[in-house]
Amino acid sequence: MLNRVLRGGLSALGCLLAAAVVVAAVPAPHAAEPVTVSYRGDLAALTRLAPYPAVAPAGLPASWQPVSSALAVGGANGAGTVTWHLGYLTPGGTLASLEETNASPAGFVRRMTNDGTPQPPIRLNGRTWRLSATPARGQRSMYVTSPAGFTVVVTGDASWADLRELAASLRPVAAGG
Repeated sequence: MLNRVLRGGLSALGCLLAAAVVVAAVPAPHAAEPVTVSYRGDLAALTRLAPYPAVAPAGLPASWQPVSSALAVGGANGAGTVTWHLGYLTPGGTLASLEETNASPAGFVRRMTNDGTPQPPIRLNGRTWRLSATPARGQRSMYVTSPAGFTVVVTGDASWADLRELAASLRPVAAGG
């Protein structure tokens, strides 16, 4: 009787080990594919809540895949702030994101750029964008601050050309969605 119980237990253990090997050895087919998200809800809420003229990308090629979106009201940036993050996977497989807020510009820029080293500014669509680089993280950033009290940062490990493309696509969004 004891022999039969031991054999049954060993069989069960063998099956579990075989299943674990199969699960570990066979990668999930979707694991390497990015998950595209819809940011329409966050954008609609942003245009209702933001005390600043919100901007959003318009006209980016379909090869730019939105992979993250988050809207924060208050929170880490302080009471009365509205902050939006929109992340993209670029056609080259790197990341680029739009970060916009009415939070204090100095602290926000420092956090979004990881305290990057200033680079020469550029003119794009009639605005002067300040640039910074954080080589240890492979991060490049472009940002503008407005006297009206809002800041826009375009950042990521994407190339400068990709970051410029994202920045050039930004258009004002009508209040109320």
